[in-house]
Amino acid sequence: MSWGVYAVALWIFLGLDVGFRPVLRIGESGIAPSFVLPLVVFVSLYAPNRAAMIAALIAGLVIDMTSPMTTPGGSTLLIPGPNALGMLLACQLVLGARGLVFLNSPITLIILTPLAGAVWQIVVAATFGARELYDPIGFHAGSWLVDGIVRAVYSALPAFVVWWPLRWVGSFFDFDAPHTSRYTLTRR
Repeated sequence: MSWGVYAVALWIFLGLDVGFRPVLRIGESGIAPSFVLPLVVFVSLYAPNRAAMIAALIAGLVIDMTSPMTTPGGSTLLIPGPNALGMLLACQLVLGARGLVFLNSPITLIILTPLAGAVWQIVVAATFGARELYDPIGFHAGSWLVDGIVRAVYSALPAFVVWWPLRWVGSFFDFDAPHTSRYTLTRR
C-alpha cells in the first residue's frame, strides 16, 4: 500500500470533514457525517490486513488530535486514543466482512460505512464513559452514543458520493492483498 497516497487522501477527507461540518450538520445538534470513515472502510476492503489496521489507527489518531473536548469548566482537552481504538475495531469489522461482500459494488461501501461507524461510535462512547468513572470531564455516554449512531448512519451519504472517486484513484493506493486479485482497481 502506498502510504503517501493514503496520507494525501486522509488529509483531503479530513479537510472535507472539517469544511462541510457546518453545512451538513443536522440542526443545532452538531451531528455531521464523516468523510474519513468511508476512506477507512475503503482501505479496509482492499488493503492487506496489517496495512488496513495501521491506516485505521492513523485515521483515528488524526481525528482524536483534531477533535478537542470541552469540559464543563470551559477548558478543552485533546484525548488521544478513543477514536483510534474505535477506528481499529471498525476496521476489524470490515476485514471480517470483506470475504462476504462484492468488492466492486458501491452498495458495499454504503452498507459497511454505517455498520463500521456504529462500532466506532460505540467504542468511543464506552472509552469516554470509562474515563468518566475516574476523571470526570462532563461526558454523557448515552447522548453521545445516540448522536454517534445517527452520525454513523448519516455517513452513508458521503460513502455514496466518494465511492466513484475512490475507485478511480484506487490503483494509486497499490493495494497488494491476495483477496483483491479477482477484483482489479484499474485506471480508466
